[in-house]
Amino acid sequence: MSHKNNNFYLSAQAGFIVDFKNIEVDDPTLDHTAMVVADTYATAFSGINSMAFKTAFLSAGKLFGKGDSQIWGSGKRSSLLGSVFYNTLAISSTDFDEGHRQAVGHPASAVVAPALVLGSDLKLSLKEILRSVIIGYEIASRYSLAREPDKINSYSSGRWAAFGTAATVSYLLSLDIKKTMQALSNASVLSPNMMGGSTDVSTGSMSKEGVAWAVQSGLQSAIFAGNGFSGPYLFLEDHNEFINELLIKSLGESWLISSNYFKPYACCRWLHPSLKACSEIIDLQKVNVSEIESIKVFAFSRLKDLIGKKYPENPIMAQFHLPYAIAVMLLHNECGPVYFNDDLLNDREIKNIIDKVEITEDKRYTDSFPAELASRVEIKTKKAIFEHEVLTAPWEYGLHPSKEELKKKFDMQTLNTKHIDWDWFFDY
Repeated sequence: MSHKNNNFYLSAQAGFIVDFKNIEVDDPTLDHTAMVVADTYATAFSGINSMAFKTAFLSAGKLFGKGDSQIWGSGKRSSLLGSVFYNTLAISSTDFDEGHRQAVGHPASAVVAPALVLGSDLKLSLKEILRSVIIGYEIASRYSLAREPDKINSYSSGRWAAFGTAATVSYLLSLDIKKTMQALSNASVLSPNMMGGSTDVSTGSMSKEGVAWAVQSGLQSAIFAGNGFSGPYLFLEDHNEFINELLIKSLGESWLISSNYFKPYACCRWLHPSLKACSEIIDLQKVNVSEIESIKVFAFSRLKDLIGKKYPENPIMAQFHLPYAIAVMLLHNECGPVYFNDDLLNDREIKNIIDKVEITEDKRYTDSFPAELASRVEIKTKKAIFEHEVLTAPWEYGLHPSKEELKKKFDMQTLNTKHIDWDWFFDY
């Protein structure tokens, strides 16, 4: 079998990761990366209150042993592997973390915990930590983007997140090209397969998108590779899972982290346009919730696939349940992590609103998915019908929140806890 220039695509990626040490990154990109890292870090403080985190943490000592690495917001410590795993699990557990349209997922959740924890252990500068996030984010997003469309059976971020982790850790450890190739190779075979990941979100699975397991795998892959542990380094040339050219096309000309999106609502991104439409109707029309007779949502077809039951049975199921999120938005005009808990699942007011929600496919929106997210909401009251269309999800690229808006989100989650100060992230 012939292989183009002896692992051309893999060696090109590895070479770029190594050469990134000598590539200048402009201040606006570094500043934006600091916003991404701060936002992702703060999300963990909401996540440690989730049942998924609390349940998983019961096994921390047995599985990961003792160590000096922090588990943010908890006052607990663990080994390097335990800290990275649990911080990542907390980040991804509330669905409040950022994402990227081309990755169709959450690249920062794959790289922020290993960058901050390992970077601190290695006593690296904040600038080097931010740079490790940039390169890991780039590689993770490219592996998701480069997947052959007809082979994608799950949009779970765990399918590709380990590549980003391996890139970040390889950069932090200053691995050479050969070892970086092996780190990515190990990540390719050890990443979670996420069997059933395309449907299990509707059941409220605590494993969700498998990001914490992917990050654990990526960290191990790079550290093992640093000691000479080899992986299946022909995985790109021998298989047809990826459009290889996309892995390296225009590499270094711009940074994907700069075109990410942030999340104002603590639920699946696919729900955000509908929630924004509801928020706009509330703000503009001053709707009295008690007078609502019906709520019609027109959206892309995949949105309905996330709803497993009429009423969500656990907080994670609620994060993907549009009628539940709409009820929260209409009642509180916000949709933060605090509203996704067991106490509210049987709330009579929420269930009453869920009963009034009807979701219908709009083929225009389906045709533009997943490149674009769009929704139209029609709320009928006893007195009038109010309609609002949202063609772009809030806090999207081009509509990024200000530092002040993100800081408000940061402060809301870290209040009354010991944490890294917001300003620290920008002191590079």
